[in-house]
Amino acid sequence: MQADFEKILGQLAVRVSLIHSGNEEQQLIAWKRELDILQGAFETLGTDVLPWGVLLEMPLQRLGRRLDAVVIIGGTIAVVEFKVGSRTCSSSDVQQVEDYALCLRDFHAGSRGRNVVPIVCAEHAPPVDLPPSIHVLENVSPVLQCNAGGLANCLAMIQRFNDGAPQLDWETFDSSSYNPTPSIVDAARHVYAGHAVAEIGRADASAEVLESAANRLKEIAIQAKRKGSRRICFVSGTPGSGKTMLGLDLVFTGDAGRVAGEPAALLSGNRPLVHVLREALAEDAASRGMTKKEARRQVYQGLQNLLDYLKEHSQGEAPPEHVLVFDEAQRAWDAEVGKKLLGRERSEPALFLDILNRMPWACLVCLVGPGQEINRGEGGLALWGQALEEAAQDGNRWVVHAGYDAIHGGEYVGDGILSGMHSQRNALQLVEEPSIHLTAGLRSYRTPSHGQWVAALLGGRIEEAASIARGMDAPPAYITRDLPMLKSWLRERCRGNQRVGLLASSGAVRLIADGIPPSPRSNELDQVAHWFLKPSGDYRSSNALEVPLSEFVCQGLEIDYAGICWGGDLIWDDGWQPRAMRAPKWQMVRKDDARMYRLNTYRVLLTRARAGLGIFVPFGDDDDQTRKRRQFDLGCKTLKMAGCVSL
Repeated sequence: MQADFEKILGQLAVRVSLIHSGNEEQQLIAWKRELDILQGAFETLGTDVLPWGVLLEMPLQRLGRRLDAVVIIGGTIAVVEFKVGSRTCSSSDVQQVEDYALCLRDFHAGSRGRNVVPIVCAEHAPPVDLPPSIHVLENVSPVLQCNAGGLANCLAMIQRFNDGAPQLDWETFDSSSYNPTPSIVDAARHVYAGHAVAEIGRADASAEVLESAANRLKEIAIQAKRKGSRRICFVSGTPGSGKTMLGLDLVFTGDAGRVAGEPAALLSGNRPLVHVLREALAEDAASRGMTKKEARRQVYQGLQNLLDYLKEHSQGEAPPEHVLVFDEAQRAWDAEVGKKLLGRERSEPALFLDILNRMPWACLVCLVGPGQEINRGEGGLALWGQALEEAAQDGNRWVVHAGYDAIHGGEYVGDGILSGMHSQRNALQLVEEPSIHLTAGLRSYRTPSHGQWVAALLGGRIEEAASIARGMDAPPAYITRDLPMLKSWLRERCRGNQRVGLLASSGAVRLIADGIPPSPRSNELDQVAHWFLKPSGDYRSSNALEVPLSEFVCQGLEIDYAGICWGGDLIWDDGWQPRAMRAPKWQMVRKDDARMYRLNTYRVLLTRARAGLGIFVPFGDDDDQTRKRRQFDLGCKTLKMAGCVSL
């Protein structure tokens, strides 16, 4: 057996050293001790372990995370994290291995549908009593803790739990694909640390689509510089398909925020999104040795507030950035809003093109998503068509790169660019680019068709929504009339590094009667950043489940499990009926654009969750004219008819 140990250690040293650097001597000592502990546990259990599979230093993703040991016991997967020499098992140790188990469940094909049991083995820790049995929640059990001598008991317990299920082949398991889907905050951290979008961890078709789109955008920017031309790219796609990730990749990968050798920046009118990403990137850069001051300087250069940019550059000298990414470009405002904000009766697209027309060359990348307009004056792609037509009339011609839907209109973009143009269509050079239209939903990685379900639900197509729900592996949402029950459901799922939180419409002002406070406002940026970034145990964190976020401060961001508090601003009465509070009573919303904004509010809320969604519908109170029970009852019944399942 000693010869086998030496062979194993040699293979580990060769394979891991190709990817990771570190103290090789200390690592070999740790591996030797881990193998000793595993051998001792297997000898205690005897011949029963012979069919099991054991994988050591299993790579969890291409960014470098490795699992100490995976033991395949029948059809159950044990993830063992060794703490060699340790006398304690800390909460961070538990969180680490819990996160590993959740990542396997969610992103590893060989683990899909299997039960995963995480174990922390702290070598010299005092003995810990094991629970009487193993209970799993969504295929992952609570963390088992043991010392070196207790590992055998943990594995034996898992063997009893497996209850004779067929043995999973370890080679098949080892060769299974691992396709992680990072949150936008994690993706931003990875990109800012120097990893291209192709390296973030996925190895499936959606990763190839993202890589192809990223490469094409960089090619277009280089062509714009080489030919001295002005080019505008419209990157379209479903909510959560990776558009913002592409923008971050274009701005932050390569040579210190430069594209085609020139400065680049991502601009967003979503102040909370910009602030949260800035804080996350600055903290991450500081943790890797950069001073926080320098980190903030670099991050602020690459991530800018859109309105501030327009105020600074609408007149005077041209900006330094030749390559710009405009996030959520379909939300660009019209000339009426431009008059109010900047004193110039020009639409936001027109102001942008005015600025870039002063430069010898430019590449503007517009990220376009569907159904996200939640403010008055947001004009969609038609405004861009109008602005491009005006620019052509003034002799400033742009080359337009876009997918078919962005040009002509379609499900994921609404009206296309051409819908805003009239006489000057031939003045533009239109280049159809299928590679920059993204259709794979990456956000809802456990229910990929979630976006389709939301579209059918809010479109009032309840039978269609129910049909989509029946095709899902899990219900699109769980529903309850009990707020403490929703919070309990969320807390159970707040494991590892996963985030949970409450969401509520800004128009749902009467939720306060159910003990739900109002959301932070769009200018209370530190509160929003704390909500997304602070860890469990901090009352400011989303995980505390104390304060909901509204559509205005969560748009563009995401959490793993969301609890939506459904308000009286959207009720069901032979179709969804948006309402607005005109104290002391509700008034029906009649104008088409205002109705669309309210529906889009709930579209934003319903598409923030990555792993699971819960919905709280109040009972109401017939003694309160603003909270009639029948209205909430009908809404709850409709959500259930559409496929939601009671908690």
